[in-house]
Amino acid sequence: MSDLVTAAAEKQVQRGNPTMRDLVQAQQSAIEVQLAGTINSGAFVRAAISEISKTPKLQEATPQSVLGSIMLAAQLKLEIGSALGQFYLTPRKDGGQQICLPIIGYQGFIELAYRSGRIDAIETLLIREGDAFNYWADSTGGLQFDWKPVDHDESRPWVGAIGVAHIKGGGRPVWAYLPREKVLARRPRYWESGPWKTNEEEMARKTIVRAMAPYLPKSTEFARAVEVTREVEENGKRVDSIQGLQDLVIQEPTPGPQQ
Repeated sequence: MSDLVTAAAEKQVQRGNPTMRDLVQAQQSAIEVQLAGTINSGAFVRAAISEISKTPKLQEATPQSVLGSIMLAAQLKLEIGSALGQFYLTPRKDGGQQICLPIIGYQGFIELAYRSGRIDAIETLLIREGDAFNYWADSTGGLQFDWKPVDHDESRPWVGAIGVAHIKGGGRPVWAYLPREKVLARRPRYWESGPWKTNEEEMARKTIVRAMAPYLPKSTEFARAVEVTREVEENGKRVDSIQGLQDLVIQEPTPGPQQ
């Protein structure tokens, strides 16, 4: 994005009649600081605007929640949009007002987990109806599991999720298991739209990575992603931009009708 476009957007903001596109474009310099050269800021802003443009409810959302979500993605250095599955801008109703919630995707969590530099490999598995699965512990091998899929038919309903991480120099792998009901209990309160509706299995895989988080080495961004996801998806809060794009606060949900 050229400096000319950014300058034009800043003028629209100063005049008091900016569109959501103007507001985002005007903040490119602040976004660029957060990205720190890891992602091209022009491409990042264009991806954010593209997501907003194709989602009418995001165009109606409060600027604070849209800009707050975009800046969070920039702080975490994650790409916005469904193509990579790292970070989603998701419309919600909060107290009768349209807002934007940041939903970090499965690929986003995997990317952040690897940033510690201390994980050799991390993978997730979905247990499906008919599969043989059990786990146990003993004094020599610790906690262990055995999973035998009945076939490779991924259309069978999933009934649980397993995550396994191999830590550099860490000996036995770190792993966690959650049955379906416990995975679904971690959905946002209002999940009827967005990635939990359209990409449930991806979100289930993300949730099991979150379940392993206490036992994994963490980058700063990974720890931040775990914290924000808990507040937004489980506690119904939102991330707003206050006093400029860089100042983010997690806000309590507004009393009133929610969707």
